[in-house]
Formats: sequence, structure tokens, C-alpha cells
Amino acid sequence: MPRAGELPHYPFGFRGDELADALRGFLADAPVTRVVTNGGWPAWLVTGYAAAREALKDPLLSRSRAADPAVPREEKDPPPLTVVGTMHMLRGAGLREEAVKGMGPRQPHVSLERVREIADTLLARMHARGEPADLVADFALPWAAEVTCELLGLPVRDAPELAGWFGLLATGRAMEEHLFDDWTKAMRHFEERMAVIGTDGLLGRLVTLNRSSDRPLGHDDLVEIAVFLFLSGLGNPAAFLALCALVLARDHELAARLRREPEALPRALEELYRWSVMLGDSITRVAAAETVVGGVTVRAGELVLISTDAANRDPAVFDHPDRLDIDRPPVPHLRFGQGRHFCPAAALNRAQTEEAVRALLDAVPGLRLAVAPEEIRWREDHAVLLPEAVPVRW
Repeated sequence: MPRAGELPHYPFGFRGDELADALRGFLADAPVTRVVTNGGWPAWLVTGYAAAREALKDPLLSRSRAADPAVPREEKDPPPLTVVGTMHMLRGAGLREEAVKGMGPRQPHVSLERVREIADTLLARMHARGEPADLVADFALPWAAEVTCELLGLPVRDAPELAGWFGLLATGRAMEEHLFDDWTKAMRHFEERMAVIGTDGLLGRLVTLNRSSDRPLGHDDLVEIAVFLFLSGLGNPAAFLALCALVLARDHELAARLRREPEALPRALEELYRWSVMLGDSITRVAAAETVVGGVTVRAGELVLISTDAANRDPAVFDHPDRLDIDRPPVPHLRFGQGRHFCPAAALNRAQTEEAVRALLDAVPGLRLAVAPEEIRWREDHAVLLPEAVPVRW
């Protein structure tokens, strides 16, 4: 086995609209290969579509074991169990079913009409301030923060502050420089909020049910789970909406077609889920026992990194995979995972994002980038890929 210093270092890039060349190369030559992580540990990187599906569904590849300080990991320190084992902990307290229902398409906490209203209000404010505007700071981040606050039952007045917490998704060098202080501030904030949480929203419901559980979660665990649920509702939805906005601002023909054919938007979003590059790290698993992924033997205790970004660009499955084509014949993408770890908020995320994108198409018919496309910069060293800004005019 090569020493860690001789292995390629993962991750390879941080652009959300372009797959790193190294990932494209591994897709062609080595869909399961060895890399070294930010923490200096060797790992198996899975890029091929078939191997990624296999790994995502493999019961011997554990998510929660990534919190074990004795196993290899992506970063220098292991993630909290409340981050990688949230559903496992909620299940132990008898709360998993309620959590899944509270993140499902029929959740009672925030309606799609309210989601659209939040988007319309933010876009109206953007118009009032005048151009140029930034569709990250003025739209995607505050939209995701407000929607998530209402879903969880947090005060919406907190949303402007919480929208700035994207930095809690830092990895690598950014994690080492900022995460401890930022995480400490987040914990203090949520400790205060959880001490007075009402009965509205998903968090209020979980706290109420936890009081009558036979195996209740401790207060600190509930606080950490609350932080994780908020970050989940902020990070991926904001990043994906920002990418959608960027694509529409630079592809006027696509934007015009979606205005003419609004019924095509769900199909277009599915293609954007496939085409987008969302992960600044990976979907992480640790082998609980020896298993086989993509024909490669993975031994017990070894780290597996699954790149669904690469898998969704696999030329063995998708013709011309780097082309954004909303008329592409449907093939299931892996954006929301597979098997028992399939994202419980997938349907809700799809529906809410569709409302936000429709609002953008309706409110800004002359949408265009205020800078050249090559001037768009992306935040480096983050688990979720987000442009630093998407400056636009209309």
C-alpha cells in the first residue's frame, strides 16, 4: 500500500459548476482509488456511478462510525456523533419518525406559499436597493435561513445573523482557523433558543416528545442536533439555489425557455441536481466489517469517501455528462444519496427550491450577470460549495 504522502490529496477543487479534472480522470481510470484526506489519513475514494450506488446502500459502510476517534477521518478531528449519527440518536430516543415527518413534503411547519412569499419579499427588497445585486447575500442565503427558521420553529428575526453561519461548514485550513470559535458561538446561541423553545416547528415538537421518551436525549445532544439541523437547512439549499441563479443569469436561453414553459422547471431542476458540484468534502463512511465496493476489497475500519458529484458525471451512465441538458432522458442521480441514508428532506428541498426559482424567474425577467462568468469566485475549504457572490443586473 502506498504511504499517505504518496497518495493524491482529496478534495481536488471547490468550484460548484465544474468537476475537478482529477475526479474526471478517476472516473475513467480508477472509479475506486486511494487518496489522502485533509487529516492525513488514507481513504478509498469512490467516483463511479455503479460503485457509488453500491457504497451508499452497503449496510457494512457506517456513517456514525466516522465519529469514532480511533478510525481514519477526513479532518484532523472526528466529527461529533450529533452530526454523523443524528438519525441514529433520534431513533434511540424514539424521535426519528417525527424528525422524518417534520422534514417531509407534508410537514406542517412552513407552507410552500410561505416559502414563495419569503422569496418574493427578498427579491422585492433587492429591486428596491437597486442594481447590481448579489444573489448569494441578497437572495440564496437569507432565503434558506428564513425558511429553515420557520421549519424548525426558531425566531425569524434570527435569520439575518444565522445566514452568516455558512462558515460552520468549513473544512481543511478554514476549519482549523475559524471553526472552534464559530461552533462555540453557535452552541451558545442555540442553548439560549432551546431553553425557551415553544411547541411550534420541528425543534419544538422534538423537545416536547423527548420529555416523554423512555430514553430521552440530554440537553447538550438536543442543542447540537438543533445546530446540525439548521446547518443542513442552510447549507445545501442555499448553495443549490445560488448555483441555479448563476446558471440562469448566464444562460439567457434557458431562463427564457423556463419562463415560456414553466412546466419544464421540475425537469430542469433534476438535471441541475445531477450536473451541480456540491461537495467540498465527501459522503463519508467507515467499514464496520470487510466488504467489496466496485470490485475493490475494503477492510474493516477503513475510510470510504463517496463523491456523488463525480458519480453524477459518469460517462458510462450519462451521455455528454458535462453538458447541462434539461431534455436528457431521466436517469436517477445520486444527489440525495441512496438506501437507508437517503436524505429525508429530498422531496421538501425539491418543492421549496422550485418555489424560489419560480420567484426569481418571475421577478427578474432581465436577469444577467454583472461580471464576466470567469470572474465568479467560489468559497474554498467548505463542505458545501457556494459562490462568494453572484453579482447581477436586470
